[in-house]
Amino acid sequence: MFIHNFKYAMKTMLKNKTTLIWTFLFPMALGTFMYFAFGDIFEKDAVFNAVPVAVVEVNENENLEAVIKELEKEGEEQLLKTTYLSEEEAKKAMDEEKVDGIIYIDAEVKLAVPTNPSSAYNTTILKAILDEYKRQEKMITDIATVNPSAVDDAIKNIQSEKIFYTEKITSNGNQDAYTNYFYAIFAMSCLFASFGSIEKIGKMQANVSALGMRRSLSPNSRFVTIVAEFLSILISQFVMEAIVLLYFTVLGVDFGSKYLQILGILFFGSCIGISIGIIIGSIPKLSENGKQGICIIIGMVLSIMADLVAVGIKYAIECNMPIINRINPAALIVDSFYALNIYDTYDRYIRNMATLGTMTVVLIVISALILRRNKYASV
Repeated sequence: MFIHNFKYAMKTMLKNKTTLIWTFLFPMALGTFMYFAFGDIFEKDAVFNAVPVAVVEVNENENLEAVIKELEKEGEEQLLKTTYLSEEEAKKAMDEEKVDGIIYIDAEVKLAVPTNPSSAYNTTILKAILDEYKRQEKMITDIATVNPSAVDDAIKNIQSEKIFYTEKITSNGNQDAYTNYFYAIFAMSCLFASFGSIEKIGKMQANVSALGMRRSLSPNSRFVTIVAEFLSILISQFVMEAIVLLYFTVLGVDFGSKYLQILGILFFGSCIGISIGIIIGSIPKLSENGKQGICIIIGMVLSIMADLVAVGIKYAIECNMPIINRINPAALIVDSFYALNIYDTYDRYIRNMATLGTMTVVLIVISALILRRNKYASV
């Protein structure tokens, strides 16, 4: 009997257009849009790249040339990406925003930058480099004037790199803040699993649907029917979430390497979404459209609070009313993704999963109590 109920529950679930659109097609479409809209913003704004600069040789200056060659060496510490041009070509390149400034190699250091630079950050770096060069050049000149024998020692001290700190990598995860949008999409998609459970609950209530009337009169075990319906929603929702995860990964979104744990997030996220739909579906004397409307409002509001539309909302809530993030399922899902990607321990992840699991059980128990109180004068 269970296999029979489960088979037909899966068939009806896969034919539910509302569920397929909101929990599968809509998240994929939204994620695709966000990827192409924000995909390279982090690379442009947060990841440092060597500053493109034109170099014009006016007169020989061995010291400045040596400094520039050192700064343009390829590698992790490369600061400058130089192109040697004539003055006319350099000005044209700067006007066309191909370079962020012009360094003139001359007896006196000169720097030209655009009036309205495309990257004020890069022009500031160029100015800081040349200011530091001028400072050290003046220092060597002053030492040579006062104590010529100390010049060699001064140059050695400048050339020697003194490190007064120890570099320690705290995380190998993706630091891109814009990935939070994709975490929030998964949170929204999981919460929209409530649409499927609303329909299933409606088909068990005699006062909501004709199928509910027949099931109320059927000798079939109500518990077996409920378990079959719940598993059909959970399995189909989880599979759709896994497909969306695969799609985003192929698209190029970096979720880290802990995919087994990520599937755990999607599983518990689907459970909480289904349980929200069950308790809303259990509300008596409310149409199915009204219940779905409530699900949309709840899902969108909770997802927005978890950074769906703007990065920083969840952090602002954390600073002012952290209890909201502790009970907001969408925030817990987003935070679980973040914890997996950033931290080496699983304490925060396990706490969030436990909270989602507990909330799921509590909502289902409350729903069961509401359904048990439903009485029908006639069917």
